[in-house]
Amino acid sequence: MDTTIVADPVHFGVFTLDATRRTLTRDGRPIALRPKSFEVLCCLVTAAGKPMSRDDLARVVWRGVTVTDESLSRCISDIRQALDDDKREIIKTLPRHGYVFAAPLNVGVAGDKELAEPQESAAPSPILPRRRPMMLAATGAILACALILGLVAWPRAPDPWSAQQRPSIAVLPFTYVGGGSEHDYFTDGLTEDIAIRLSKFAELFVIARESAFSFKGATTNTREIGRRLGARYLVLGRVRREQGQLRVSARLVEAETGAQRWADIYDRDLTDVIALQDELARQIVTVLLSRITQTELERARQKGPRSLGAYDLFLRGRAQLATVETSPIGEWGQRLLRARRTLEEAVRLDPAYAPALTALSDTYHRAWLVSNDEPELAGEFQSSANNDKALALVERAVTADPTLPEAHSQLAWILHWRHRRDDAFAELRRAIDLNPNTADGRLALVVAHAGRAEEGIAMLSRIARLDPLPRPVYFSYLANCYYLAGRYREALETSRTAVDRLPAVYQARVWHAAAAAQVGLEDEARTAAAAAMRLRPDLTIARFLNTIQLASAGDSERLREGLSKAGLPE
Repeated sequence: MDTTIVADPVHFGVFTLDATRRTLTRDGRPIALRPKSFEVLCCLVTAAGKPMSRDDLARVVWRGVTVTDESLSRCISDIRQALDDDKREIIKTLPRHGYVFAAPLNVGVAGDKELAEPQESAAPSPILPRRRPMMLAATGAILACALILGLVAWPRAPDPWSAQQRPSIAVLPFTYVGGGSEHDYFTDGLTEDIAIRLSKFAELFVIARESAFSFKGATTNTREIGRRLGARYLVLGRVRREQGQLRVSARLVEAETGAQRWADIYDRDLTDVIALQDELARQIVTVLLSRITQTELERARQKGPRSLGAYDLFLRGRAQLATVETSPIGEWGQRLLRARRTLEEAVRLDPAYAPALTALSDTYHRAWLVSNDEPELAGEFQSSANNDKALALVERAVTADPTLPEAHSQLAWILHWRHRRDDAFAELRRAIDLNPNTADGRLALVVAHAGRAEEGIAMLSRIARLDPLPRPVYFSYLANCYYLAGRYREALETSRTAVDRLPAVYQARVWHAAAAAQVGLEDEARTAAAAAMRLRPDLTIARFLNTIQLASAGDSERLREGLSKAGLPE
């Protein structure tokens, strides 16, 4: 199978690992490794510096098939022998935790000065925090071992140098100067909001936040980042925040050459942060586009909060919400509740702040959609009152700011699950009209569940151009679409990645079970169905079909057939 996201060759000591070509060399000479041993090595390198348990390795390399400790131990032994690692300094065993790749890595093209921040002559230069060497864990681990090993495909990023395309641009995470990671939520939020403003210009092709943020802290050169993201231009910057003042330095570079097209430094009061984001977006667009209308500039602006405290809390809550999706089963509800409390405080400070209302609505709807063990959220799963609360919050957001595309996307998603399809489609169209670069994979399910699965696949393919390094949940959406389109083999391959990366989401296991059953893998199907029922003990075919209420009777029957074969109770 063709891999979508290609990991660069990785160098450590005298060795080079190339996952794309499936080769391991020592000083240029190939070293033989059995296929499973090679895949185990790729996984360990992908998570370099982070332990991988035996269960993790078995789930990715053996795709959930039961594997003995002896088989995995043999792979580790093969790897150590190939690397002359008798002292276990490269592959370390961590009792009760698994294994960790401990050697320093050098990935792909060496880092260079192209990503160095611009000098700030207007103020004394602070001592910048030392950047971490870029390991594969900083980028590749985000994609998961399954992607690097080519176990599932995600459509490729576009060629950023094609003259036929709109100018493609990625806003890389800005660097916070003079502080630790506790400031990341603010710097990341500022970066994301600048990207959101740029994405509202139809003439630009803006890479989604999740993909751009995979290069946080990276020292890879600009050309390589541009190639991976399909971006012709990159926005780089750094932020300093102290005593109510904000200094932001930003620059626009051509990814292929590293040539600087524009740079500026802004000193503002913290209360002016929203206006600063508008100004940055306007400057960048002016450089890239020859003509911008006043209407387009107005569309890119966003209504700011009445309170800086509300904005700060919104950024914190949004950052907390981003960690929920891939959290371990026991932490899913805790993280969701933490994000909700933060966002509730933001809304308390500014009851009409649409972005905070939209994100708060999402916390209620997620609790309605996914069961969890958090006591305070336990009664919200499939609760009509909870669904009503989510709807009321997002309707407040749309009323407060009718031009906020994220609010219309959220409203479309909730209306979809309330089976108001015409209304959901209207909101979907409105979201895309407001932001032509909308990369919300949820909208593909709105289309697919209405009986138009191939359109859903096409929508996800378009989103993949905007988001070449996708959120894990998008694999569940894609598996869903493939299944409803009758493309069971593709649904199976994609759902395997989804269940690996979404440990707390029972729906991913439902589609995995149905797809495995339809291609004749009975044991895998029954294992997946059992896993889904552990996450949702009351799960039945009838309940699941009633929840999603597919518009097409044929789609419903094919799903019922697959789940019945997988052993899910009627």
